[in-house]
Amino acid sequence: MKLPRPTSEADRLDLKAATRQALDMARPAKFALITRVDTPALSNYGSPSEPDKFMPIDIVVDLCRDIGAPVLIEEMARQLGFKLVPLEPCEGGDPGIADIAAVSKEAADVVGALAAGLSGDGKLDGAQRRVVRTEISENVTVLRRLERKMGGAA
Repeated sequence: MKLPRPTSEADRLDLKAATRQALDMARPAKFALITRVDTPALSNYGSPSEPDKFMPIDIVVDLCRDIGAPVLIEEMARQLGFKLVPLEPCEGGDPGIADIAAVSKEAADVVGALAAGLSGDGKLDGAQRRVVRTEISENVTVLRRLERKMGGAA
């Protein structure tokens, strides 16, 4: 007889959501090229309809390295009552004007791609969605880099 699991259904759904978020940033078909599983398996790891399929830890590390952010590991730490902080600040020292420029540029690229896609009939087609998602991923990467520069100082 199995004992009850220490994680709740809500905990597991939060892990699935974090998995989907990280995979969206990496784009699963692209990420599948650099890890040991294929795109359909990656999709299952984030799917709530596959409640017992979770990403193996080596693939979690591959994914977090690929997107430049420990999204899944942060969710795991949060569920355990911990908070991740970088061992060392990100390259480049303290935040500065270059960071403001990078964040501003990437945010403007998202807005520009979205506006261009919506300028026709007000709906995004598949290609336009891919462009917007790419811009969002680039924006998140810049924001995560800034977050790492901020380090654990709170």
